Parts: sequence; structure tokens; C-alpha cells
Amino acid sequence: MATIKLTGLSAGMTTLSGDTDTLETDGSLTIGNNDTDTIVVNAEFDSDLVPDDDLTYDLGEPNKRWRKGYFDEVVAKLPHVNTAKYTEDAAAQRYVRWDAAGSNGQPGVNNKWIAPANGQLVSVRIRATASNPAPGNTAIAFHKASNGTMDLNPNATETVNVNMSSGNTTYEAGFINSSFSAGDILGISLDPSVGFGNVNITCIWMLDWAI
Repeated sequence: MATIKLTGLSAGMTTLSGDTDTLETDGSLTIGNNDTDTIVVNAEFDSDLVPDDDLTYDLGEPNKRWRKGYFDEVVAKLPHVNTAKYTEDAAAQRYVRWDAAGSNGQPGVNNKWIAPANGQLVSVRIRATASNPAPGNTAIAFHKASNGTMDLNPNATETVNVNMSSGNTTYEAGFINSSFSAGDILGISLDPSVGFGNVNITCIWMLDWAI
């Protein structure tokens, strides 16, 4: 079976390689000049497949996805989801518990979880049962503290306000400045203008397992 190695072809050059030949070229290679051109590979890769630039190129598109991927190990940024719930009729700041339903007025042992990797809080989705009146403007705050610290810092890293104008309706708060490091402790506090009744939140974190 032929081994074909293509790293560049001179302009206008046409080369044919048979089943017993090895084709090797030097320089850079551009295949096709339009996205309607196609490449069919019947051979198998016998080397690494490494991009020339870091964090620059994609594999697939939203409407042109690869169907399945078979990997022994994936080192990447991956989402992580936490959920929490509690009941509170007062308009007061509360720190959600991660290990059981409920909340606390001050950060403590139940209100933190340990970041397993570097990452970022992406968003918090929140839903409450109170409807008359509804919770209204609600401050959703991200808290953290470095490794070696007992409890969360009560001074929020980032706070996003959401107007929860209707009960039993899901709202989303997006975060852009809530990064953390592996080993940090992380938490969320909620501060509504009207008591929630029953409240549920879903937190979406992006963890960077490449570090």
C-alpha cells in the first residue's frame, strides 16, 4: 500500500502516485479554493493532527457537526451544573446550600463547594413561586475564597440583577467576570426585593480541564 505525505506542491504541478509509491512534497499546501470543494480520505492517519495556531480554528460548525467522536481522553473546557433550592418568605440575602435544600444568612460550611479546576461562572437560572407580589429585582451574587480560607468572602466577586416580574417563570443571569482557580471555594447568594416562597436555581460553570 502506498504511503502519501503531502506538505506542498509547486504551482501547476500534477503528481500521480500509485499503490507502491511514496509521494512527499515540501512547503505549505492549500486544498481547494471554495467551501463547495470536498476532501475524501480513505486512508488512516499515522501521526498527530496538530493545528498551526493555538485557540484559533474550529472542528465543525453549529449546523455542520461531526456525528460521533471516539476518544480515549478529552482535555478541554467542559460545563458543570449545580442545582439548589430553598424556601424563604422574607426579603433578605441568603447563601444557598449545595449539600442539602436550604439557605443561610451568613456563609458557612454548607454554602461552598470546591472548584476542581480553573474556570468561570457562566450563568444562573432562577425560578420562584411567589407571584403576588413577585420577587421583583433580585441580586444574584457570586462569592469565592482562595484555598486555605474557611468560608466564602461575603463581598461578592460579581453581582447581576434580574427583574423577576412573574412567579413560576425562569429568568437567567449571565456572568462575565466570575473566574476562579482550582481549589477555591465557590458559592451563590440571592437577595430579592420580595420573599421568594420556593426558589430553585441552576448554576452553569465552565471548567478548564486543560490546565
